[in-house]
Amino acid sequence: MKTNSTLAIFLLAQVSALSCARAFIMASMVGCAGAYTPPPQAAKPQSASSTEPSMPVRNKRVAPSTPTQKSTPVTIQLTEAPAPKLSAPIPQAVAQPAAQSPTYSAQPPAVVTEQPAQESAAGAATTEPTQLQPEAALMHTEESITAPAISPASPAPPAPPASPAPPAPPAPPAPPAPPAPVVSHIRATSETATTTPVSREAGAFGRQNLVLERARNNLAEIVFIGDSITEGWEGAPEQWKMLIGSHSAINLGVGGDRTQHVLWRLEQAPLSAVNPKVVVVMIGTNNIYDDNCPDILAGIHDVVNLILKQCPNAEVLVLDIPPRGDLKDSAREKIAQINIGLTLGMWPKHARFVRVGKQFLKPDGSIDPADMPDLLHFSQKGYAMWAASIKPELDCSLEANHPQPAPTMAHP
Repeated sequence: MKTNSTLAIFLLAQVSALSCARAFIMASMVGCAGAYTPPPQAAKPQSASSTEPSMPVRNKRVAPSTPTQKSTPVTIQLTEAPAPKLSAPIPQAVAQPAAQSPTYSAQPPAVVTEQPAQESAAGAATTEPTQLQPEAALMHTEESITAPAISPASPAPPAPPASPAPPAPPAPPAPPAPPAPVVSHIRATSETATTTPVSREAGAFGRQNLVLERARNNLAEIVFIGDSITEGWEGAPEQWKMLIGSHSAINLGVGGDRTQHVLWRLEQAPLSAVNPKVVVVMIGTNNIYDDNCPDILAGIHDVVNLILKQCPNAEVLVLDIPPRGDLKDSAREKIAQINIGLTLGMWPKHARFVRVGKQFLKPDGSIDPADMPDLLHFSQKGYAMWAASIKPELDCSLEANHPQPAPTMAHP
């Protein structure tokens, strides 16, 4: 009986040592070697009268045989449970090593009694390991933790070729710019082509010399100054007679004249020698394509000022420029701007504006070829319309009373 009891105590001590060793190994695997509690030392055999070991056995105890029980050899087969393989991150709190105890069987089975829950709880409290931080646990579990495989980043798929941008819609045509305001009495430059006196070219010398002789050697009540439209009165004698009546008149129009040519002739043959009562001026249509509106207006104003300087008591009738060309002709807009400037012009005393060109336009803006066969020069009908439009103004100017006659000036 003593022998069996001693053997049982020895075997239990071996089992306890194995359990503690196994717990130490597991604690090392999870990084808890510092929190491991050494296994209790096996109790030395006591006297023959002692029936229980001096050291408590962890978790389980084999009860000693009763005096009446026959001694039977006990064979204990120790089977260890496989250690769990960790495949997940270590939790904050590690399970107690004592909770995992090996299972063992005996043939015949030994009488095994479970200790009270209070004793197990007391033993567990003395051996509870210290909790580990996740970083410390990961440092000791390189072999037991299976880290998730990190697949290399797959290359990004090539970007699809950019589709060509749709063509931008054509920009709408810009609206035409409004006509620039016309300032009739302000010259664009101090000296321009329209205000610089110049003689005509060799091809016009014949008509130019004839006009100079008329201005130097004739007295007349009415003087007509202008370009080819004024010169054209000579081809309409009936209309001319209807316009001037019984008054004397001379025609100083030269085909192709511009404002600068009229200024040159007035300097060469001043009207002071003619001593007119009324001077009718129509000039500027030949400047349309080469000069701008302010310069043309400046040239017309210089002509009027020079006439009044030579004939201070004369009345000057400034006629508008008649329309020319079709509706698409660029001269149309330019002539309209100049005529507005003439209407608003600040004319000196004894000078006034007279509109005659509007009657040559049809309601749709076109010119009747019956009045202007080439859309520029007047026909017989056209001169009759012109004569009818200016006769009232001409008669009024002829009847004007000038207390002092205009002084005469010698020809150069």
